[in-house]
Amino acid sequence: MKKLISIIMLALMLATTLISQTGCGKEAEDSTSESNRFLELLSIVPVNDNTLKVVYLNDREYFTAKKEQYPQIPLEYAIGKAQLLTGGHSYDAEEWKETLTFTLEDVKQSIYAGITPSNYYEAVRADFSREEVDNAMKTGPLNDILEIMSYQGHEFYSWGGDNEMDFSRHSNVRWLGQGHRLALLDDFLFWVTWTDGLKEMIDSYDDRIDSLADVEEYKLLADGLIELDVCNAFFSTQSQSHSSITEWLQQDPSFNYEQPEVYQRFLESIEETVRLEPYQAFATGGGLDEHGFYMAIVLVNPDDEVARSNATLLEQRINQTESVWRGLQWSDLIESMEIQSEGRLTLARLYGPICEYWTWFNMYGESGYEPLLVWE
Repeated sequence: MKKLISIIMLALMLATTLISQTGCGKEAEDSTSESNRFLELLSIVPVNDNTLKVVYLNDREYFTAKKEQYPQIPLEYAIGKAQLLTGGHSYDAEEWKETLTFTLEDVKQSIYAGITPSNYYEAVRADFSREEVDNAMKTGPLNDILEIMSYQGHEFYSWGGDNEMDFSRHSNVRWLGQGHRLALLDDFLFWVTWTDGLKEMIDSYDDRIDSLADVEEYKLLADGLIELDVCNAFFSTQSQSHSSITEWLQQDPSFNYEQPEVYQRFLESIEETVRLEPYQAFATGGGLDEHGFYMAIVLVNPDDEVARSNATLLEQRINQTESVWRGLQWSDLIESMEIQSEGRLTLARLYGPICEYWTWFNMYGESGYEPLLVWE
């Protein structure tokens, strides 16, 4: 009998150990999932030529947590990107409350993908009540032209025709008087100006079509940004080659004589200095740690050797070139830097005032474009 009891006790101990190990595995899996917060956001955005060129992701919730973690760091720099359901224009809390039932303070994360004024995709993850949003849609601005529609089991709200503009409907949310389409999926609010765009976002979210989270280069960029621990990010596969930037300059002939000093600095930055080796995609971002604010750069290279080479070349470009818009040496905007390679990735943290420049690498953006990352 004692022998039988001992066998039973041993079996129970083994079972307990296995259960404990299984639980640990699940926790590790959950931790990995949480660490890929950028991929989760990218999973909402469908893959097309526009979204592969421009994606902004803001994690306001994470930035708030970082500020609380490092209260000793003065908030002397702005590393956010105010592109939330406003087309990049003014934010009005009262109007948001009336139109959407929540304000910027309730937003945890946001997504903006595509090239303005072409079709672009926007979404926010926020604290809101579905019932309150539904009531606001039915009783708020433009309720007289509201249609409630359905797609793949999801209801959405629609105002007017696709990309239809009516400046009599202008507001800070509807900057060009566009009607928009709005859908609520879990704690996300999708906001676009054409019906097929909304359907694409729903299909991406439900995993019926490929999203940016399925693009290999974006997966690698997301891994690099998580390692660099950024709060906000810009992703792009837009070529930063010398020929692409030269073509971009030639598209606006007035640039030469309207801003000759800036134009000259452009030429000097891409013609007379060292350039990077060709890479496949890049991301930039803003972050905060115990050392202060920083800009992060991630390059996806064709192989490990190019990644190592670009780590060296990037440091040389930083030390040899200047901001074409500010006319200051990049090194004067950097207090310290860490540049390295890991596998195919080139990774950089640049501390100091340069942290505010992470949004300046979009050729199609409203802020000035900087050619720091030009390659041969």
